[in-house]
Amino acid sequence: MSSRLRCLRPPLAPAPAATGWKPDAIRGSRHQRGYGAAWDRTRQRILKRDEGLCQPCLAEGRTSPGVQVDHILPKARGGDDSDTNLQAICEACHKAKTARESRGGGSK
Repeated sequence: MSSRLRCLRPPLAPAPAATGWKPDAIRGSRHQRGYGAAWDRTRQRILKRDEGLCQPCLAEGRTSPGVQVDHILPKARGGDDSDTNLQAICEACHKAKTARESRGGGSK
């Protein structure tokens, strides 16, 4: 009698078309999209300016670490890399903001 092995791998993530995600082969690498060494320096400057705290959380009276840097007005909607358009943001807030923006909602 042969025993069968079951795959314990979690289900596959949603297809890229369902999430709006595009592979680097289509979008270009981070360097091709303008996120090279200069962006790394800008990112560090913004995290230091915002004292490593998530700005949307602070606006809601919460404190959480800002580990990413976000374009307040997305570049796809006319935003730029100026310091006034950048903020430190936690992963949860960044995911929620990106989801709102991809549904056509505002950036707040």
